[in-house]
Amino acid sequence: MNNVGIDVADRASAMCVVDEHGEQLGQCECATQASALAEELARWPLSRVIIESSPLAEWVASVAERCGHETVIIDARAARHLVNSKKKTDARDAYTLARLGQSGWYVEVHRKSASARVMRSRLQARQGLVRTQKAMAAQIRGLLKAHGVRVGRVAEGEFAQRVRELAGAEVPQLLESLEALLELWARAGEQAKALKRSMQRARVEPEHEAVAEQLQSVPGVGPLVSRAYVATVDDPRRFHRAEAVPDYLGLSPSVHQTGETEYRGRITKEGDELLRWHLVEAAHSLLNRGPDCALKRWGEALRQRKGGAKAKVAVARKLAMLLYRLWLSGERFDTQRGLATAS
Repeated sequence: MNNVGIDVADRASAMCVVDEHGEQLGQCECATQASALAEELARWPLSRVIIESSPLAEWVASVAERCGHETVIIDARAARHLVNSKKKTDARDAYTLARLGQSGWYVEVHRKSASARVMRSRLQARQGLVRTQKAMAAQIRGLLKAHGVRVGRVAEGEFAQRVRELAGAEVPQLLESLEALLELWARAGEQAKALKRSMQRARVEPEHEAVAEQLQSVPGVGPLVSRAYVATVDDPRRFHRAEAVPDYLGLSPSVHQTGETEYRGRITKEGDELLRWHLVEAAHSLLNRGPDCALKRWGEALRQRKGGAKAKVAVARKLAMLLYRLWLSGERFDTQRGLATAS
């Protein structure tokens, strides 16, 4: 079987074909469009198409599959570790991908279901709105701070009124500019809440809907967090142990070990950022508003010793493993006993 390596870019993608012995059969560059990719792929008999993981990888894979080819999406980080060259071009990368397919020296990534990808896209849209609102609030605070005016801590529902009162009393010349920013801030918040309500009502695949509801038995884990977890993990059997889940999400500490010296630093943040963000939000909710349970008490004790930021991340890591175990066992979390109970 031939192996086709495709180095995908926004406008143009490089393509290289090698046979089962590693001999190069062809190389080209084409526009990153379905028609152009399909035209080039149709020139070759049934082949294995190798693509690095990227935002466009799943779409390119679907184009190749419609042409009758077998497709493999490989871990981009693992591929970079395997091939370290000071000469980097798109053509070389495509050739390297084809040779990796021919040799079998690659790490294949899990391909999520179509419904999981749609749910993740909707969650990412809401995440963008939440971050936009926070960015607007930070900019408003910064503009006032430059004139010696501090907004201080204030509830979200009282933020706009507080800004107007302070600006009107201290720097009325800024009111017009601040009103424009407040309008964007309010609009982003409204849209984020509307998307949240819509996704809470949305149904996922039948087998995943029951799991999403089951995971909500854990304090701090609401409909969005449970859906984010289900859509990202997709199939828990692909993880051989619970500790592999926080590793996948970048929630594990970095490690530098040499000889008798070992140093553990901040979390790696190498992994799925969307679910990591949702789990940290769930940890924040649990520590500040959740019911009393063993996990909350553990997090509060850690917060006293290490501070709130580290405690949130540590609780998020615990949640990642706890949700994995509950999913596999089919049990629900018992807040009163601090144990899982059969559903």
